[in-house]
Amino acid sequence: MASNPDLAQMLLRSKLLGQMDQTHRAALALRFEPRPFSAGQVLISSGAAGSELLEVLAGTAEVFVRDGDTRFRVTELIPGSLAGELSFFDPHTPRSADVIGSSEGIVAALPRDAYLSLVADQHPAAAALERVVMNIVAARLKRTDTRIGGLLEAHRTGGLIDALGRIFGRPTPTAGVNDG
Repeated sequence: MASNPDLAQMLLRSKLLGQMDQTHRAALALRFEPRPFSAGQVLISSGAAGSELLEVLAGTAEVFVRDGDTRFRVTELIPGSLAGELSFFDPHTPRSADVIGSSEGIVAALPRDAYLSLVADQHPAAAALERVVMNIVAARLKRTDTRIGGLLEAHRTGGLIDALGRIFGRPTPTAGVNDG
């Protein structure tokens, strides 16, 4: 890790490491690599190989998924947000989204090899990392489930379809009519 004490303190207080005891934080903090980024910089590219876990320490980034040539913004990453956890724990899985800096900032990158060395040494920091990442991902999944529930409810009441029709200037299909 870089010798900058401010960066070390940011990481030690981060959402990821801040939930761990001092021994686990110390073991992991030494293995993270702080990386500055700028607006427009690609941090993760969809479909690419990669096996680092990223935590945003400062600044913001946006997550996009692709459908053909179209990109859809999924969310904004703020300090404490994680990215790359799927490929981190399963290095055979390509990156599933683009992560692009939307401001200047800093991410902390944990290389998979650094994590695997903790696993090989049976260091309890590896299990602590897994627990915290699972808790963060579970909370994200709950938020996503709530959002999807809201969209489905809007769809049931016609609100979503009507709103999309107005936005895109298309008439709303009549119930019972096969449009396809």
